[in-house]
This record gives sequence, C-alpha cells and structure tokens, in this order.
Amino acid sequence: MKRHWLAILALVLSPLFLGAQTLYVVNSQSRTLSRIDLSTDIVNNNFASLGNIPNKVLVTQDHLWVVNSGDNSLQKISAQTGTTLANHFIAIGSNPWDCVQHNGYLYITGLMTSKVYKMDVLTGTVVSSVNVGVSPGALLVSNGKLYVCNAGNYVSNYAGSSVSVVDLASFSVINTIPSSANPQYLVEHNGLIHVSCTGNWSDIAGAICVIDPATDELIQTIPIGGTPSNIWINSTGVAYVGDGNGSSLYSYNANDFSLLNPAANPLALAASEVVGNSTMIALLSPQWGENAIVRIMHPDLSPWKNFTVRMMPTDLKLQGTASGNGSEVHAPPALKLYPNPAKTGTMVTLHSKESNFGQLEIYNLRGQMVGLSTLIRGKAEIPTTGLPSGAYFYKLNTATGASSGRFVLTK
Repeated sequence: MKRHWLAILALVLSPLFLGAQTLYVVNSQSRTLSRIDLSTDIVNNNFASLGNIPNKVLVTQDHLWVVNSGDNSLQKISAQTGTTLANHFIAIGSNPWDCVQHNGYLYITGLMTSKVYKMDVLTGTVVSSVNVGVSPGALLVSNGKLYVCNAGNYVSNYAGSSVSVVDLASFSVINTIPSSANPQYLVEHNGLIHVSCTGNWSDIAGAICVIDPATDELIQTIPIGGTPSNIWINSTGVAYVGDGNGSSLYSYNANDFSLLNPAANPLALAASEVVGNSTMIALLSPQWGENAIVRIMHPDLSPWKNFTVRMMPTDLKLQGTASGNGSEVHAPPALKLYPNPAKTGTMVTLHSKESNFGQLEIYNLRGQMVGLSTLIRGKAEIPTTGLPSGAYFYKLNTATGASSGRFVLTK
C-alpha cells in the first residue's frame, strides 16, 4: 500500500524548477554575500557587502533583500551586479529576522518587538505593523495568510512557542497555533505546512510540527530529535532537515510523516542549511571559526563538488525556489473539484474535461483508501459522510492515464 501511495503523490508533487542555478550564502561574520554560479562553478565571495549582523536573504527575480538585524534595516541589492540600491529602515530596536514578499509588499519580522512589519516594495516605507507572538522569526505565505514562527521566551525554555496566522487582507492575527519548542523554519509541501522546531538546545529535543492551513490546526508532530533547522523536501516527498549546530543531517517522509534518519540515526553528512532541486542538493557546512563550505551532492547524496565561502554563514538560498522558506512550485491539478474546502457530510463533485469515464479513489494522509467512486460522462460525486475533517487526496484512473489532487474537509 505504501508504494501505491507514494506513486499517487508523485503525480501530485512533480516540481517545476524555475530560474538559474545560483546559490547565495549570507556570511554573517564576514558581512558579505557569496554568489555561486553552478553552471560555471564560479564563486564570488564578495558579490555584495552587507550591513551589521546580516541574517537572512530573500531572493527575487531582480533583487536580493538582506535582513540586517544589527542595523534594523532591509538591504536592497541588485541581483545582476551586487550593488546596494537602498537600505530601508524598519523600526528602532526591531532586530529584523526574516523577510517574504507578496503582492507588492515585503513582510519582515521584528525579533525584539514581537511584530511583523509591512513595507511597500516600491517606496521602502513601513506602512503598517501587527503584534504577533514572542520572538517572531521565519515567515511563509500560503493562500492569503502569513504564517509566523514565534520562538517564545528563551529564558523560560521557549514558553509561548507558536505559529501566528495573519490574514493579509486585514493584516490582523486570526489564529495562534501552539507548537513544539522554538519554531524556526517553515516550508509548504503538498498543501501542508511543516514547521521545524529546534528545541532548547539541551534537554528539549527538536520536532517537526505539521499544520493544515485549511483549518489552521496542528495535525501531526514528528519527533525527529536533535536541533533541527531548515527543511528541504524533494519531489518524492523525502524531507531533508539541517541541524542547528551544523553537525548532522536528518530526514523523514513528508508524505506519511514516518522517520527515516532522526537524530538517533542521522545521515553521515553535516549541514546547518539544505536546499536543492531535481538535479542536486546543496548542504551548508558552517565549520564554526573557519570559512564555511557548500557541498553539492547528487540527488542520491553522493558527493559532487565543494565550494568555500566565508565565516559564520546564516542562510543559504537557491535562485528559483519559492520565497518564505518554500522549496517547490507545484503544477495545478488537471481536474476541477468543488467545493474545496467542503464540510464533512456533504457531497463533493469532480469534473474532468479530459475523460468521460474512470474510477475515482480517495485516500487519507496515511495512504489508506477511504472512498471509491465512478466518473460517468466527466462527472463524479464524492460522498464524505463518516469522514473526519482534514486533508484528503483523490486519484482518477482513466483509459488515458491517472490524475491526482487534494481536497479538504472542515467541520
């Protein structure tokens, strides 16, 4: 059943890699931005000079946006030349941490002010702010909502760890989702949000929390252990997780949430950050106190090539990946299904313009088939009586092939 389930998800999750194969590394101690052109293997470790305590970089088509925590600013850099075009001030004492862009605005977290700031991309002016949780960090935009990692109070073992949900239309907090200790990174995969929670670096082990954005509920906690950092998920659903100390690499199955290489049995590789695409995986080895190394691996994790960057790297980004810690861009399903989301107990209707007849299978998140229906004259109805709220997958088998998609049931 598991192989059948993975085959279904492979149809849903075929990624489209966009953009040039270029890596960027924020070298915090050296205060430089490294640019690695993977088509020529040319490394420019002084592509851009950065501000005080540079932390994260947002990569867009024309610009690079570096969050300088010590300067309370967002640095706008030309992606073509590395020239600094502007330094936009955020707020006094804000200690900005992360940044995402959406619909003409930049959203920046203020670690010390417990706020998210909204900045106009064209003018560089902060136009609004909203209070979130304690020590906000990573950001991710999904379906008109902004998800914010709140690390919590570190002096109290990260009490108050949570993910705030901000409605972007009203720019107000509409939900707060408790999480495991010290959430630091977010990534969206197959319609669900995976949150990497680092733990307290001591006796509270790290975990991955999975949130369903349709209901904004925590649906799974994966006890990966250790001190997990960022997550990159490949096209088959294998999630690779960096280690906050840069000493390990973990993995789990993002489709069924099973552990593959937890902290008790990590992969024999060291990485504080991991990114990738269909042709390679890049691992950032910080080598604290020395120049860091970016290791390029083949998709099977066999070694390929290495690049030396600068000291104390804090971020690794790949040109072409989604902003806000996202790792994949997914093709939309070929079928039309409505309503989606739907209420439990109602009938969901699927239409196909490509096929008139076929068999429709329904699966839950654990890969168990929970429903079966028939497509007749391009239409199938899915009864949801008895199904609990949550996310489900459908697979339509026809004479010309198979198509898949996802729908959500709410109470």
